[in-house]
Amino acid sequence: MHWWQRIASFDVAARRFLAGAFLIELGHAFLWTLQNLYVRAVGFGEAEAGQVLSMNTIGIVLATFPAAYMYDRLGPRRSLSLACVAATVGMVGMACSTALPVLKAFAVLNGAAFCLHNVVAAPFIMSIARPHERSHLFGAEFASHTSAQTVGPLLAGWLAAHSLVGWLPGADAAGLDAAQLLRGALIVGALLGLAGTLFYLRLPDTATVAPDTERRTLFGILRKDRRALWVKLAIPNCIIGIGAGLTIPFINLYLTDRFALDTDALGLVMAAAAATMTVAVLAVPAVVARWGFVRATITSELLSLPFFALLAFTTDVRVAVVAVIIRQALMNVCHPIWRNFMMEITPPLWRASVNSVTMLAWNAGWGFSVVAGGLLSEGTAGLLGTG
Repeated sequence: MHWWQRIASFDVAARRFLAGAFLIELGHAFLWTLQNLYVRAVGFGEAEAGQVLSMNTIGIVLATFPAAYMYDRLGPRRSLSLACVAATVGMVGMACSTALPVLKAFAVLNGAAFCLHNVVAAPFIMSIARPHERSHLFGAEFASHTSAQTVGPLLAGWLAAHSLVGWLPGADAAGLDAAQLLRGALIVGALLGLAGTLFYLRLPDTATVAPDTERRTLFGILRKDRRALWVKLAIPNCIIGIGAGLTIPFINLYLTDRFALDTDALGLVMAAAAATMTVAVLAVPAVVARWGFVRATITSELLSLPFFALLAFTTDVRVAVVAVIIRQALMNVCHPIWRNFMMEITPPLWRASVNSVTMLAWNAGWGFSVVAGGLLSEGTAGLLGTG
């Protein structure tokens, strides 16, 4: 069955969820592409950009347990809609701010919003998909994200270069400074993300919840009988998060500083990487069927490591671009596989909680290392041809 036939075979709730996931991720793609550039455009350096990025992570960490609790109490429809609204407020607030403390505060809100969305998504998929459809729906959700990450950077890069002002008769976008151009693009991205509520508000509340006498407390996941499960899942997530936080958030600065790419070219590179991921993720169900969840996850991550090394040493922009594209596809294609695996081995009533704890582990590692990455980037500027 072709991928478009597979999507058509999903029920209406799944298709609405995929549409909403595409739109909120489209807004996230704008933020991911332009946030560092905006922070620098309003007068700060790489270290401050790393601090703002770390606030995204702090928002995720702070929202981790409450997000699972909200899923149990509110259900998926209201939880996902709330995530869209909060992400919009966070992006618009950041785009209208020039003070570092305010930028950090709205970055915390952005992180909390995307944490809520991601905590809810995996157990919701498990609740609406039949067992034989789950790997396909996890893959389709990830493909909706990568499709948004293909379109988003292209659109964000174009808007940041030309601005909405340039669409008006007789307008002159050249009179705007970089911060104003980036601000306009970020606001457009926020509104696109808000459109996801049009689909999420029409979802059923199909969450599997426990009877009132058994419903979990906010920190019920820390009970001894659940500890062995989430510890085994959280440790590898934390290690991967540490490695990713040192490098991935600074890819846009790496490409613009080292190879002088403008925002149009940067958007094109990031879109190409996301498009490659979209193609790769279509093979996920077949790979899982052949290799299994764990082997497929480990293999894809190991294969990405040589391309990290290329980024460290190459001075050829063509090699760097190819390395970024292939590395991103290999490292990220394992995400739907691993999430599907975690949900399959977790009892239904604890899926949101286990998902939140493993996210917390990944983002705790990311949050620690992203600050270190910003300091290293600024402190070593010029040693490898950057500066």
